[in-house]
Amino acid sequence: MALDLKTKLDKELKDDAEIRNLWLEGIHNRDHRQTFKKINEFYDFIIVGAGTAGCVLARELIYNIPNINILVLEAGPPNIQVNDIMRSPCAYPSVSRTIETDWGYYTENQKMPGIVDPTKEVLNKGINYSRGKVIGGCSTVNAMIYTRGQKADYDLWAAQGPEYKIWDYDHCLEAYKAVENNTRKSPDEEFKKYHGFNGLLYVQDGQNDFDDIIKDVIKVVKNLGIPYNNDFNGVRQNGVGRYQHTMKDGKRFSLADGYLTDALKKVETYPPSKPFDIGSPHGLSDNAAKFVAVNVKSFAHMLNIIWDEEKKDENVAIGVKYFYDGRVHKSFIAPKGEVIICGGAFNSPQILMLSGIGPKNNLEENNIKVRKELPVGRNLFDHPSCCITAKVSVPNSTSTSQLHYSSSGLELGMFYKGDIKGKVPSQEHFLDERPDIQFHGKKNDVLTLVSTLNLPSSVGHLELRSSNPFIHPKIFLNYYEKPDDLYLMMSSLKLSREIFKQPPLSTVWGVESDVDKEMSDEDWEHYIRKKAFSSSHACGTVKMAPESKGGCVNHRLQVYGTKNLRVVDASIFPTIPAGNLNAPTAVVAWKASRLIEEDYKNKA
Repeated sequence: MALDLKTKLDKELKDDAEIRNLWLEGIHNRDHRQTFKKINEFYDFIIVGAGTAGCVLARELIYNIPNINILVLEAGPPNIQVNDIMRSPCAYPSVSRTIETDWGYYTENQKMPGIVDPTKEVLNKGINYSRGKVIGGCSTVNAMIYTRGQKADYDLWAAQGPEYKIWDYDHCLEAYKAVENNTRKSPDEEFKKYHGFNGLLYVQDGQNDFDDIIKDVIKVVKNLGIPYNNDFNGVRQNGVGRYQHTMKDGKRFSLADGYLTDALKKVETYPPSKPFDIGSPHGLSDNAAKFVAVNVKSFAHMLNIIWDEEKKDENVAIGVKYFYDGRVHKSFIAPKGEVIICGGAFNSPQILMLSGIGPKNNLEENNIKVRKELPVGRNLFDHPSCCITAKVSVPNSTSTSQLHYSSSGLELGMFYKGDIKGKVPSQEHFLDERPDIQFHGKKNDVLTLVSTLNLPSSVGHLELRSSNPFIHPKIFLNYYEKPDDLYLMMSSLKLSREIFKQPPLSTVWGVESDVDKEMSDEDWEHYIRKKAFSSSHACGTVKMAPESKGGCVNHRLQVYGTKNLRVVDASIFPTIPAGNLNAPTAVVAWKASRLIEEDYKNKA
């Protein structure tokens, strides 16, 4: 069997190589047949990454700053498929880890002392880590759950100093409402206080009713003392209820659908009465018109930042180098322009490190000139997950054929506080308004209860594996390095087991979980580490904080020790919000657009 697989892979690699050689030969012959005019590309802003942040930023900048042009570089393909599987909520698991639209990251194996018995060594096995490599980024391939985290998350960001006040909950709530277009029918007055209805990101309630077995899960947890919550993004997060999703009319609605599509509508020349000319804006006369638009290049792989070598001590970013259409290209920024990195928690730190911004030792061991030593790649937060599954004896009760087109399968949500000693949470935990566990209930071929650690204390990191920009960095998640994390997850899984034992799940449905036998805490630790998977909520690797406190960017998201360079995405989160990260990332980009607009006008 293994030999057959190897033969198949060898043939596929040979076929790929033959096509690649034919393509390269075609380019070589074309270049010899005709001479191409080489034009230096100049833009007011260069955005690297057309994910959630890049899409929001491009739209907000093109409409709010007069007469600019923007280049957006995306390493992956466009998302122009109509009624493709990518648009189908029910098929989102199939889109994840698809070669065309996923970066294909894999985390490192890690051995560490056990938590329950520190004299024994335990293993965190490397896991697949999905990251969207497509226009729209993770918003094009994720589970579409719309959550924001808690008030305390943002107030924690703001507590870093007076200048960080702009990141407190009240300021971020204003941004959330500006971004959101919530389509809930007949919202009450309390709901209106926390939601927006005129933004470009569509958010909607579920389009179909819960299955009977999920309804009974809700009955069970309510009987256990968990309150019902009809808005996880409102006055409180704790409780059980139905998620809202980033969907419109039952289909996925990405940030590209809302923001980038709108950005591309604005195309004009300025001033319109003068002739259009291509050239450096540093040398064009006032008689030349300027092309005002957002230009998006798919399949454009960022290589590194271009620095002004005449100002070696200032680290002035003047452009980017990227691989596109079989060759290396360079694009430069105009006066008052900026390079804005929106690559996400793995790509953004890698780009900075490849450009000489990062930990001195890691850069030097990869023969990269150190321009500014910063803890880039450190402070990696994520939401680790684990699950308990159960067989259901009632025929067809969990049949996948019952899954509705507009259902992601993740409609049931629950937030509660876990027990720090690893015990089953009590009523007191369920009513705590700073929950640290997020819980999903879903049915496929089995009934699955997924527990996610929402406020982890263990922190990972990433580092360069090579100076080759096409080789992935090493990613160390450090799951359950801190005892609290392990015992909180243990507490949640024990609750899941109790839920399965309750009638009518145990009686009417005949539910039998995969952990019915009694387990010691050491058994639970092995179970948790073996079954661990990621929620794909990586963040924090280009931390927004004072430089003296491990920060890589300031409160305006400008990279310390550089000029004309910002990072705008989830990598700047100082700490991880207690919920899915797509909506917080969009809000960071919206707020950043206002900061960039202010700075641009001040440069005038």
